[in-house]
Amino acid sequence: MKPRVLIAIVPRIQDDFGYTPAGPALIKGSLVKHGFDCKVLDLNRELDILYQDKKEELVPIENWFMNYNFYSYKVFKIIDFLVNQWCEEILAWNPTHVGISVFSYNSQRATIMLATMLKSKNPNVQIFIGGAGIATDFRFPEQCKNEKIIDAYIRGEGEIAVVEYLKGNLEYPGINGKSPKQIDDIENLNYPDYSDYELQNYTNKKGLVALPITGSRGCVRHCTFCDIASMWPKYKFRSGKSIAEEIKQQVDRYGVRAFRFTDSLVNGSMKAFREMTDELSKFRTALNDDKKFIWDSHFIVRSKEQMPPEDFKIMKESGAGTLLIGVESGSPTVREHMKKGYSDKDLEYSLEQIFKNKIKVRFLMIIGYPTETREDFNMTLEMFKKYQKYSSNLIEEVNLGLTLNLLPNTPLYNEAEKHGLETTKEHINDWVCKQNPTLDFEERLRRRIEVQYFIETLGYKVFESKNYTRALAIAWSQVKNLKSKKIQIDADKLKFDREQGGLIVPDPHRTY
Repeated sequence: MKPRVLIAIVPRIQDDFGYTPAGPALIKGSLVKHGFDCKVLDLNRELDILYQDKKEELVPIENWFMNYNFYSYKVFKIIDFLVNQWCEEILAWNPTHVGISVFSYNSQRATIMLATMLKSKNPNVQIFIGGAGIATDFRFPEQCKNEKIIDAYIRGEGEIAVVEYLKGNLEYPGINGKSPKQIDDIENLNYPDYSDYELQNYTNKKGLVALPITGSRGCVRHCTFCDIASMWPKYKFRSGKSIAEEIKQQVDRYGVRAFRFTDSLVNGSMKAFREMTDELSKFRTALNDDKKFIWDSHFIVRSKEQMPPEDFKIMKESGAGTLLIGVESGSPTVREHMKKGYSDKDLEYSLEQIFKNKIKVRFLMIIGYPTETREDFNMTLEMFKKYQKYSSNLIEEVNLGLTLNLLPNTPLYNEAEKHGLETTKEHINDWVCKQNPTLDFEERLRRRIEVQYFIETLGYKVFESKNYTRALAIAWSQVKNLKSKKIQIDADKLKFDREQGGLIVPDPHRTY
């Protein structure tokens, strides 16, 4: 019997851009090419739609999926009902194989529950998992397989590995713990297949139907805090003509007017970048205004010599909407340790050209990097003051993140001793730098709270400010309990006091 494959996207994915996840659509494109029946089911989006008019009720459900230490019997009963419904929906299609897309570690809990319940309802269904959520955590998929929750797991790029798995080739790289093999030729992979998605449910903040585009994998830079190199050791990219051709076809096929590159950077290869922007500029210019599209992407800061003004002009004409720039810090010494690869002069030039061409940006920041002193932190505050005049129109948002997370398979994590880091490795926030010992987690949280308060008073919009406050509270609670071994509390009930730089606990008589 030929495999019949259903790929399920499980919660919890919080995508502010409204784009459908690219991975399952890429896998479907490959499976269809090789003659397999395949269907993609986005359970994460189903959850969002179910609670679109009652967002507050979704919060404790999100916390259940995203936080192992959060527990509420009432919430669990809701989750149990939802997962049962999802299982019935999946099994009604009569699949021989179910692939679960584990988008991040936030999706691991949903993966366990869905796989366990599927197996209880149909022990014959073969379950395999893949995605970024297992790429950096080797223990999770191995544990799931050992406990017979799943039948296989696939790390790394799946377009070829999943096909080989379905053919019964369990020796192929990436399957069940074998080291993944990076795909050398991404130029000739099939375009992603979005035919199973109800695209009207994936509009972005501008109200446009949007699709992901993958032009490259890996990165030309090697930032110390980033795990991209562990997934894609080599930087591979498609020709600019190929990327432009995919966008043209998706515009014609789906009528989309917005795209977001999944790439770590859109301007990694300047040859491909210029070829793409030139092709898209010509194509877009010929379209009627109601069919003109925009694209958003991560973007690295380059020097004037590498990207002269003409590049920015054509980039705007090609449809550049919002560029996500990993500024990270206002301190040159911090960025040098990060290996960001750009100077203050480069940043000033790039932003000058971006703003001149009326392209919007989002600043991606890291507060509390191991070498960050108070002076370094003050430089970040000064940087925001410098660009305040753009905060109401061209700087779309600032993503302040959760302070530095010590992620597995990053240079900081793998070379912790070299960088003077002391960590139990039990939690991504549980670390201190011996060369900068006053920057403990409490101080990092204090700075994170301070910078948000500061830039909001300057008129900047902070990305997902409420959700990040909740996530910071959860992280604080978890790290405290690692040290104190005290009973875990419901972190959702905690909140930060920006003025005091601490937590407000609802019941002052309770010991936490």
